[in-house]
Order: sequence, then structure tokens, then C-alpha cells
Amino acid sequence: MQTEQRFDQIANDAWEGLLEREPLLGTFVGDERYDDRLSDPSEAGRSAEESAARSGLKQLADLDRADLDEGRQLTADIYEAICSRVIARLEHRLDLLDVANHMNGAVSTLGQIAALQRADTPERVARLAGRLRAFPAYIDASIGLLREGVAKGVTAPRVVTERTLAQVDRLLALPPDRSPVAVGVEGEARETIAAAVADAVQPSLEAFRQVLVDDYLPASTETIGISALPGGDGMYAAEVLGWTSLPLDPGEVHELGVERLKAINEERWAVAAELGYDDPVAAIAAHTASGANTAATPEDLVALAEDQVQRSWDLAPQYFGRLPSANCEVRRVEEFREADEPMAFYNPPTEDGTRPGVYYINCYDLEDRALHHVAGVTYHESNPGHHFQLAIQQEMPEQPPLRRFGATFAAAAFAEGWGLYSERLADEMGLYLDGWERLGMLENQGLRAARLVTDSGIHAFGWTRDRAVDTLIESGQTRTDSVIEVDRYIGMPGQALCYMTGMAEIQRARESEAARSGADFSLRDFHDRVLALGEVPLPSFRRVFSTT
Repeated sequence: MQTEQRFDQIANDAWEGLLEREPLLGTFVGDERYDDRLSDPSEAGRSAEESAARSGLKQLADLDRADLDEGRQLTADIYEAICSRVIARLEHRLDLLDVANHMNGAVSTLGQIAALQRADTPERVARLAGRLRAFPAYIDASIGLLREGVAKGVTAPRVVTERTLAQVDRLLALPPDRSPVAVGVEGEARETIAAAVADAVQPSLEAFRQVLVDDYLPASTETIGISALPGGDGMYAAEVLGWTSLPLDPGEVHELGVERLKAINEERWAVAAELGYDDPVAAIAAHTASGANTAATPEDLVALAEDQVQRSWDLAPQYFGRLPSANCEVRRVEEFREADEPMAFYNPPTEDGTRPGVYYINCYDLEDRALHHVAGVTYHESNPGHHFQLAIQQEMPEQPPLRRFGATFAAAAFAEGWGLYSERLADEMGLYLDGWERLGMLENQGLRAARLVTDSGIHAFGWTRDRAVDTLIESGQTRTDSVIEVDRYIGMPGQALCYMTGMAEIQRARESEAARSGADFSLRDFHDRVLALGEVPLPSFRRVFSTT
């Protein structure tokens, strides 16, 4: 068998294996075959993950990758990064920290299912009910991880545990037919799902809660940085590499963040002066005091985001040759989890388009939810940001599923870098309606620079939570958003480094292409070429744009 044919088989088998071990990934992309299952966090599940990852690396090592075309080389890069990350996380036992995590832990799985899984046919209802009835085994294995973490002295910080406990309490306070997984289901099907929640989900959550309260919370760390844990420096290095695809030095990251934040703050002061104020803090204080910077109702905030999504969609053909087949929808973050979620996030459409791309906007604590920040967030999450990047990637049937969908495990820095680049691009597109929205964009850019400072500060240099929160407030964030953001960084070491790291690579590639092409440079063509790659690790992105 020729090298390319062998590799195609490897890639297809790898994708099928990923779907079996990570059933929610299939739900995420619209492959419903495993919608009645949950992943296996037990020792047996970890062993299967490790075996598959080591086998994948051996298969890649046995190939002469120089015989592959560029597209297959990129797919191989993605698969190698996925396998390497799985092994690193297992070797450092980062799953012990994942389990009690308010962002992506065992409890948040219910919210993911509610957002992604449909129950609009008898077959889909049966699969959803089956998945919910799998919760006892899933939570039992998760409880085992809680206890193992306590025994080994590897536990989440108290603030993360408390947020997780609060999520459990909010879910348990809901009647079964008002559970997030039941509210969108109609008629008799809702009774079926509510019964599964009552029989399987709620007792499991109650058991999980009991262990959290009795065993885990008392053992949770008062420190917030991962480096304070046994082997913590190695854990942080593994997470930084896993999230950014680069072996970044925390000290260099910290200094880069300080430099970028200083430059962005200078831009903020210039815009404030244009608005007639001595400094940006005074400008925003006056804007907020006027009442113009606060939404009166959640519906008003959603409507604002909807207008921004539509205007960006209408302007996009001037800057992109290829657009997604459909615009995205705007929805409110569900109330049971809005207190722990960031200001906004995005879920891509299914491959067949039957579930649309959705931009979620957070309506929690409206009085402290600054409207001038919303535009930049919208263009990051929807158009021309994540919706363009992810929807277009999914609409490339010539690429294998591992490339189109699996890259989410290997190329976060590219995805978040594109989102951050899109915030600046929106300014070039004239999408910000006034100086207030431009100031909001700069404050959001400053947030990403501050993330370099705070993530490394927390996890490498022993920063306190208050110091990290104050740093974000100084960059222009509200206190509500700053607290939510910092607690996210505490629970997801390294993830906050993706944004500026990825944007810097895209900006460098654009500058290089413009210098090389001169008067023939087409920004439209550059954007199409970048998005045609799909999500790729940053070393792969560098290779593509340095060889043309």
C-alpha cells in the first residue's frame, strides 16, 4: 500500500477511535452514532486512551511523512499533536484536576449535552435517555478521581471546587422536567427525559456533591497556581504546550504580556482623548453613568448581539471570498451556568447543517455587563471570527474528519488567535459604530495581553487571585468579568495564553505575505488561504507560510 493510502487509513481509524472514546465529540460535529454514551474517566478508559495515543505515534513514526502532500502532512501534524497531548496529560494525571472543574469537569457535561444534543425524533429521544442513564457509571468513575486526587494531594483550588459545588446545587434545585437537558424537549418525550434525569442524573449528582462536600472541599488547595502542586511545574509546561502547541517559557510569556498591555493601553488613552476625556477610566465611568452602557433586559443584550452578527455578515464578502453556507444564531447562555461562564462563546454547526452555529451571549449581572465590550466579543465569536473559521473548516468535504473536527484537540491557539485577529479586522471593516465600541475592542485586546501576564503569574510566579483580578480590571474589564475570567484561568492553566500567541502568528504571516506580494497583495485572498488550512498547530502554520 502506498504511503498516502496507508496514512488515509490511519487518519480514518484515528477519527473513529476518537469518536468511540469521546462520544460528545460526535455530538459536537453531528455524528449521532454514539449519542447514547459518555466517555470513560476510569482507569480502564485512561488505559484505552494511552494505548491509542502510543499506537498513533508509532504509526506516524513508521511513515515517511516526506512522501505525503501538504494536506496530509497537516493532518499528520494534528494527529501527532493530539496523541502527544493525551500522553502528556495522562503522565501528569491532569485528569485529577479536570474532574472538579466548573468549566469542563464532570458536572459541566450536562450543560454540554443540553447545548448540543437534539431530541426531536423517537430515535434521538432514546439516545439522549440512554446517555443520561449512563450518568451513574460516569459519575461513579469521576468520584473515584475525586478520592484519588485527595489521596495524592492533587486537588483543585478551593475557588474552583466552590464554583463546581454551586453548579451542582443549581442543577439539583431544578425539577427533573426543568433540567437543562429536558427544557427543549416536547410532549411525551419530555417525560421520558425527565424520568432519566430523576432516576439516573440527580442521584448521581447528589452522590458527587456529597464527596465534594465531605472529602474534596476540605482537601482543596488554598493556593491557586498549578505549580504549587506536586510536579506542578511539569504540569504547567504540559498544559502550555498542549494549549498553544509551542514550548513557551513562562517568563518570556509574562514579559510579552506586559509589553503588549502597555502598547494597547496607549491606544486606549488615545481613543479616550478623541472622546473628550483625560483617560479611558474617566471616559467609561461617564459613559456608564449616563446609562448608555447597560442593557435594560437580557432581551436587549441579545438583540444588540443579533444586530452586530447581521452587519458583520453583510460586510464580510468585501474581505472574504469564501463564506460559511449560513450565518450563525445568537442565544442567551442558560441561567443555570451563566454565573460561571465567560461573556460569550460559540458552538459550531453540525456537519450537515441541521444544527446551526450558535453564538452564546451571557446576560448574567447586567448592571456590571458593559455594552461597549459586546461588539468586539461578537466579532471574535461570530463573524468574522470563530463562526467563519469553524464553519468553513467543516464545509471542506475533501478533508478527512480528523482534520476538520479533530483539530479542536490540537490547535486551540490557531482558533483563538483567529478570533482575536478578527476583533482587529472588524475595525478595518468599519464595524465599530463609535469610539465607545472601539475602546471596548481595545479593552478586550488588553484583556488578552493581561491573560499572558495573569496566567503565567498565577501558575508560574505565585500570584494571588486578588492580584490577578486587579490586573484585569486595570486592563479595562468590569469586576464581574474579571472575577469570572480569573477563576477560569485558575481552572484551565495555559488556555489563556492561546489568544495573543495565535494572533501574533497570523499577523506575522499577513505582514510577510504583504511584503512579499507588494502591490499584488490581496487581503481577501490571504484570509481565504488562512481559513482553508483549518485549525492547525502553530508550528505547522509557520511552515506553510514560510515556504511560499
